[in-house]
Amino acid sequence: MSPAGPAWLRLRVLQALWALLVVLLAPWRLWAIKNTQECTWQVVLNNFETVGKKDASDRFVDQEPLYTVDKVFSLLVDAPIDPDETYLGFPYYLKINYSCKGESSEALVRKGHLTGLKPVVLVTFQSPVNFHRWKIEQLQIQMEAAPFRSRERCNAEEVCLMSWYTPMPIKNGSVVMRVDVSSNGLGPFIPNKRFQVNINGFLERQRDNTLQFTVGNELFNLIPRYFVNVPSRPLWYTVDQAPVFILGGIPEEKAILLTDTNFKDFFLVELSIDSCWVGSFYCPQTSFTATIYDAIATESTLFIRQNQLIYYFTGTYTTLHESNRGSGRWVRVLANECIKKLCPVHFHSNGSEYVMALTTGKHEGYVHFGTITDGRVSFELLPRQRSVCNGILVVNCSITWAVFIAGDYNLLLLVEIEDPSTRKYFQVVSYDLVSDYLVVLYTIPEFIPDARGLEFLMVLGTESYTNFPMVPKGMSYNPYNNLLFIWGNFLLQSYNSKNFIYLADFPKELSIKYLVNSFYGDTAIVTETEEIWYLLEGSYQVYKLFPSKGWEVHVSLQVMQQSSLYAPNETMVTLFYEDHRLYQLVYLIDNQQGRLVKRLVPVEQLLMYQQISNDYLLERQGSHLTLSFTNFCPFTVMRLRDLPNPQIYTRQERYRAQPPRVLEPGGFHSDNSLAVYQGLVYYLLWLHSKYDKPYADPVHDPTWRWWKNKKQDQDYYFYLASNWRSAGSVHVDMASYEKIYDLKAENELPERIFLDKGTSYRFSVFLTAREPEPLHGPSFQLQSKVGLAVVLADPECIEAVVKEKVLVNRNSVLFWVTLSDKRFCFDQGISGHHLMKTSMLLKVVGSSGHCFQNTNQGPRMQGNLMVPVLIGCPPGKRLAFDITYTLEYNRLQNKHYFDCVHVDPEMPCFLFRDIFYPFFLIQDLVTGDSGSFQGSYVLKVVGGGPTLDTIKEYSEEDIYRFNSPLDKTGSLIWTTRNTTTTEDSAFNILSHNSLGIEWLCMENSPCHDTIPHSIFASEFFFKVLVSNRGVDKSTYCDYQLTFQLHIHGLPLSARRAFLILMVSASLFVGLVILYVISCLLSPYVVKVCNVLCWKINNIIAWESYIYSIASDTGAFSNTSGIKSGESSGGTSRVVSKVAGENRTDTKETLRKKPIS
Repeated sequence: MSPAGPAWLRLRVLQALWALLVVLLAPWRLWAIKNTQECTWQVVLNNFETVGKKDASDRFVDQEPLYTVDKVFSLLVDAPIDPDETYLGFPYYLKINYSCKGESSEALVRKGHLTGLKPVVLVTFQSPVNFHRWKIEQLQIQMEAAPFRSRERCNAEEVCLMSWYTPMPIKNGSVVMRVDVSSNGLGPFIPNKRFQVNINGFLERQRDNTLQFTVGNELFNLIPRYFVNVPSRPLWYTVDQAPVFILGGIPEEKAILLTDTNFKDFFLVELSIDSCWVGSFYCPQTSFTATIYDAIATESTLFIRQNQLIYYFTGTYTTLHESNRGSGRWVRVLANECIKKLCPVHFHSNGSEYVMALTTGKHEGYVHFGTITDGRVSFELLPRQRSVCNGILVVNCSITWAVFIAGDYNLLLLVEIEDPSTRKYFQVVSYDLVSDYLVVLYTIPEFIPDARGLEFLMVLGTESYTNFPMVPKGMSYNPYNNLLFIWGNFLLQSYNSKNFIYLADFPKELSIKYLVNSFYGDTAIVTETEEIWYLLEGSYQVYKLFPSKGWEVHVSLQVMQQSSLYAPNETMVTLFYEDHRLYQLVYLIDNQQGRLVKRLVPVEQLLMYQQISNDYLLERQGSHLTLSFTNFCPFTVMRLRDLPNPQIYTRQERYRAQPPRVLEPGGFHSDNSLAVYQGLVYYLLWLHSKYDKPYADPVHDPTWRWWKNKKQDQDYYFYLASNWRSAGSVHVDMASYEKIYDLKAENELPERIFLDKGTSYRFSVFLTAREPEPLHGPSFQLQSKVGLAVVLADPECIEAVVKEKVLVNRNSVLFWVTLSDKRFCFDQGISGHHLMKTSMLLKVVGSSGHCFQNTNQGPRMQGNLMVPVLIGCPPGKRLAFDITYTLEYNRLQNKHYFDCVHVDPEMPCFLFRDIFYPFFLIQDLVTGDSGSFQGSYVLKVVGGGPTLDTIKEYSEEDIYRFNSPLDKTGSLIWTTRNTTTTEDSAFNILSHNSLGIEWLCMENSPCHDTIPHSIFASEFFFKVLVSNRGVDKSTYCDYQLTFQLHIHGLPLSARRAFLILMVSASLFVGLVILYVISCLLSPYVVKVCNVLCWKINNIIAWESYIYSIASDTGAFSNTSGIKSGESSGGTSRVVSKVAGENRTDTKETLRKKPIS
């Protein structure tokens, strides 16, 4: 027996060395990069004032655009920008650096810049909750960072400190942004890294430019009693929508942990609530505590429960609400109710978010169902007619947990029932919110089943049971795979909420405190004793992660590497998933200093250790013993091949923007060039937001209008930049701002797949089977055979076809997988609205928990791939009025085209008497495809007016009268020769092959007898609605297009036309009569006129004669002044006499002349 001692000692040594080897050969030590440095990206937020300052960072609070950028654009006098446009900017920049272990970050950044390194930033905007207000879209913008010198004093000739900067864009309707930083491929190898950059609407800027919380006061001291030996608690929030997470549970303090970076950093905030307890005879509250027990975060609103009181606070998010709808203070709701628990709803639906409050006391057996829409909170008491107890015909019951299933619009309730014999049991009850109907789905067994060594057991009621009672505590539901968990001191799972499977690997001696679901196939379990267990959905094995031998080895190695994320004394605060990876928030005490850290739970490494430590063989080779391990993974290589271009399925729209070129030898940007970068990115996203207009552009691209008048001068601008003559020392390259339509697949399944009616997603899986070991002998075929299974959450809605091709010479198998929609599980809907959630699970048989792949981000589990599938009308599809082809076809068919007198290029006119042939386009904003709409549609005139300012909406009754061929009131606006109508014959069905539209404007229609406002013909503006709902069976999309149509040349009514004719005729006849009369009387009129003229001339001549005589007499008198007065008097009398004689002769002549 003596040799056994050294052998087992050697075995323990080998086990320790193997464990050390396994952990050290982590994926970040891949052979291709094992000699490179361990580097990581660093990203902080800077505003305009802190750009270039060392160690400066800001919080994401400001949400309004800046107008100061436009001043910089006024300097670019000879650049391809529109000087008439107003360019705005975002309030923040992203400051990017990187650091490597053991080296100075400043020197590294300089080295990276000199070797050509440029960070590439990809900002992903999360789509909003309220799709009634905002458009649902998956939008990304890819930007290249610009180098910028630090403002710190520097003695170097070129640069001392530097960083890279990009604008941090904001999009209306989005408060959650995901920032992915990667390298451009030059310089050192730096793995990609993701950051959460979210808007914090619970901070406000004070007058002194400092930030202060609106929900309370920040505490700066993390006292150990807040965390040490305090039970962990779940982190509840709306998945992918909550910009801020909150966590309560701090004993005897009305304080919460608040973070807007997923706990990369955080704040301890004391809430400004009254902290009172309103007790009454029906509230079974016996003690008071200030502790915040339940905390839930939604897109813009926070909920907390203290004692039996509920409060909520709505943040200030102008990008969501278009106005300041912040609460300003905590609002108490359900003040007269006794609330014992808050239950989260992890997913939004129908444009709203939800939260549920379970009551006790007078409303025991009811649920307060809260709805949050645009920051407005309302609660409804459910069931509406009677309590759950009365609905399931029991006397006493209590609701323990509630789950809301949005797809079916019902509640699953975990109900505890006490019958008169004091026997307690639990039931799963379903409540339909539409029909107000209650039904019992499942009665939970009283005792835990006896699995008899099996991993799982189907609970049918006929199996034997142990003496351990089942104590349910809660439920968890995954809407993608319809998997429902009921948990307590057991774990039950079901895919239909009726037939349950008991997972026997979880020990019945433990009790589950809460479940953490990634909703991508992974579930973590936390027990009352703070143990962590792991379940891979689709399998039935439950793995213990902590405490375990693997965990001890992992911690020991981390301490050896002097990791700051581990300490001898630690307390777990919470557990949560982020980007499909499991994280812990842990309070560490090291050297009597406490701190909170966020660290990754190495699930894959722990499972690998369990696998190798439990299955090994000890063999003697010569004089010594050796260890050999059994690898249970059925394959050695797994690759995804032939993946289609992802955008058509992921619906991800992506723009690309590069910084403007600076005319500076070192390539460093200035404040002005960064401001230009801000303005260009802002304008690019503004063009995207304004592109959704009814009239289609000739070119299907949002950036087409930006550069359409500048493209011909592109060579000229390049010439200026090449000769360093660009204005402002900045060159704007028009090709650097574009939309990307041809992204390539990255050899992995997409994050999610959107399927329209009848569409398919096809790819292949390449598997290389593991070579059989000789010692296995007869089991050779079993070990070398690999199988692929596809599990569908809703096989009645989608189907999968798998085709196998065996590659014998390569010991491999190629599986072709085609996932297709079955065409009948979804009604028509608006693009991106009310999508049906389901999933596809790709599973290699025998791989669960056994197969791992090394990557530069760590080991990754292989063989189990879950892909969420969304069925319905995908985001990014729209119907547009094809005005270009419509004008061309109408001109061809009508042999002419007459536009309005005042031409509007954005809205051409159509002549009333011409047949109108409309055409429409289906435009894919994601892939750039644009083609003629080939389906059927219904066209309705839903509004109109003689001018754009007087357009009014028509009522439903008016719409029917103006558009229905069944109308008998003489109100039709238009008609068509097509005979196809809807099922009720209420409206005509048109298509691209229709015979056109004839305008009628009958007597009782609003366009009848339109009075012209000028000398030109009457015109009218119609508001037209085009929809394919109910008439087009080729797609799930309910295309709805509303556009304005300008019609001119409208005829007048018969009465008004007759009146105008009579008035015109009367005027004409009057003019003719006047002309005749003037012709008959013209000789007499001429004669009279001549006489009058002659008399007037004579009078004028006489007056002139008198004036001339008087003038002559005066002259004569002046020349004879030297004579005596007598002579003068005599002469005067002689002149007067002569004048009198002349006047007499003249009068006599005038009298005699007419007679002659």
